[in-house]
Amino acid sequence: MADVFSTTTSGLGSNLVTMAYDKLIELNLRSTPQFRAIADKKVGNPTHDGSSIRFQFHNDIADTSIAGATLAETVDPDAVALPATTTLDVAQTELGRVVLPTRKLSLMTLADVDPWIANAVAFNMATTLDNGIAAILDAGTNVIRESGGALSTTAAKSTIDTTDTFKGRDVRYAVTKLRAANVVPRGGMYVSYIHPEVSHDLRTETGNNIWRTPHEYQNAGPLLAGELGAWEGVRFIETPRMTNTVSGKALTALATAPAVSGVSGAFTIVVANGAFGGLAEVGDAISGTNVGSGALITAISVGTTNTTLTVSVANSGTVGTNTLTVTPKARVYNTYVLGQQALAEAVWKEPGIEFGNVVDKLNRFRPVGWHGIINWSIYRQEALYRIETASSVRA
Repeated sequence: MADVFSTTTSGLGSNLVTMAYDKLIELNLRSTPQFRAIADKKVGNPTHDGSSIRFQFHNDIADTSIAGATLAETVDPDAVALPATTTLDVAQTELGRVVLPTRKLSLMTLADVDPWIANAVAFNMATTLDNGIAAILDAGTNVIRESGGALSTTAAKSTIDTTDTFKGRDVRYAVTKLRAANVVPRGGMYVSYIHPEVSHDLRTETGNNIWRTPHEYQNAGPLLAGELGAWEGVRFIETPRMTNTVSGKALTALATAPAVSGVSGAFTIVVANGAFGGLAEVGDAISGTNVGSGALITAISVGTTNTTLTVSVANSGTVGTNTLTVTPKARVYNTYVLGQQALAEAVWKEPGIEFGNVVDKLNRFRPVGWHGIINWSIYRQEALYRIETASSVRA
């Protein structure tokens, strides 16, 4: 006779033994937002909260020679006109983002999600602001590039090769130009924001007049601790938030691979996972029959078996049966060297967390977001230099 009390075939009560979950859920690893600290020029005395703010600069009376300023004893000198002010307009920008936690989520989740939601929204706000400032700083007009093994202020970014890494001469040149333009240091020194993968090359540079020399012969403590510290009149701040893009010199093409599909007029091409050795990156060039001329990869999405490549130029025909070639480019990193008043910030409403009203009929939707009205602009171009180089750590 069958056992009427048994409900499973794998042992009494085995269906009651389940997987346990740790209710303490960790956040992602995060980098600390940095760039808002650069904006040391604020709105001083606005007339009102308008759609934009106009900063003004007094210009000096034109220099003249001793002869031009020499007075005749019995002649009343002519007056010179005061110069007009120079202006900088910063437009108002409203920013924000919102998420919609529900009552169902709060009732049924295994862990308390409210602290995580507040944290995630706050970090999104800080990151969005930081990225916006970085985009403005990256558009500065004063640029130094390592190109072809030499420092250049005229070479194109596309000439930067994997061997064109950061050098001590780049720092010295930027400091020289800042001092020559009368740029005021910040706290007695200029400041550099540098990516850790770029500072690696600075700290391991060999030869004379390099970062290691003063540390080796005067104080080995910072060297042993791996600190960057201050050098050549610059205080260095390492941050992985420094922008870097695949935009340098074209490198050796990766192994060719056939496309799985690609529709005419579309901006996507599908390839099998593992195509190009999995080495293709956003920014790499892609070519092949019916691939749009000059197409670059703008996004990569890896699925279970295939990878979708989003490209910058629409396909000119079906590419599903054609062989593709991906040509990588050198990764280019930005480094800033700056003094006072490099960046201006105009705040109409300080960004902050907002809790929206519960307005649905059953009180289920509980919006949380951030909102602010703020914008930035480079205030004095002469106070900011951007150094563009490769990195030996991630060529």
